[in-house]
Amino acid sequence: GNGMAGMGCVDQILKYAPRFEITVFGDETHVNYNRVLLSSVLAGEKSADDIVIHSKEWYQRNGIHLHVGVRVEDVDAQRKTVTGNDGRVTSYDLLLLATGSSAWFPPVSGLDKDGVFAFRTLDDTRELLRRAGPRTRAVVIGGGLLGLEAARGLQVRGCEVTVVHLLDTLMERQLDPCGGAYLRAKIEQLGVRVLLGRSTKAILGADTVSGVKFSDGSRID
Repeated sequence: GNGMAGMGCVDQILKYAPRFEITVFGDETHVNYNRVLLSSVLAGEKSADDIVIHSKEWYQRNGIHLHVGVRVEDVDAQRKTVTGNDGRVTSYDLLLLATGSSAWFPPVSGLDKDGVFAFRTLDDTRELLRRAGPRTRAVVIGGGLLGLEAARGLQVRGCEVTVVHLLDTLMERQLDPCGGAYLRAKIEQLGVRVLLGRSTKAILGADTVSGVKFSDGSRID
C-alpha cells in the first residue's frame, strides 16, 4: 500500500534508518497523495501536483524501492514473500499491510456501464474532469460528505448535477433533520438538485449510462 497511512508509517520507520531496507508496492500509478483533497482537485481549487505528499525524489532520497502500478496478489507467510501481478517475487522480514479501503457500490444492476464511476482515486478524479462540462448531466448517488463534495466539484465544472440520497436527511451521520434541511437548502441555492428518500434500483443504458431508475419506478436521465 502506497497511500497516506502506509507512507505516514514509513515516515516514522525512517527515523530508525539505516536498520531497514524498505520496498513499497502500490497498485495506483502515482506517488503518495492526499486523497482527502481530491474534491479540491475536482473543483479546480488545487492541481494534482498540489496534493502530492511524497515526491519521487523523497523515495529516492530515502532509498525506498517503489513499485507503482503493481498489485500484490499473493502473500506467502511461510516463505515470507509477496508476489505482484507483474510476476515479481519479493522476500521480506517484516510485512506491513496498509492497503486502505475500496469504494462501496450499492447492489444495483448496470454498474459496469461506461460513465459510472467511484470517486476515490486520482484516476477517478481525472476521468471525471475529462467528462465534466456544461452539456453533462451528472447524478451523484450518496448525500454524505464525499457525495456532496463530488457534486459541488462537478457543478463548478458546469455539469447539471443531481444528488440522490436514500434517507430523508443529508449527511445523516453528522446532522439532525433540522441541520440536514438547512444544508439541503444551501446546496440547492448553489444550483445542485437534491432528491431524498430515493432508492436506486438500476443504472440504465446499453453500453453507456443513460439514466438512473428508482425503486418507485421513476427515473432521471
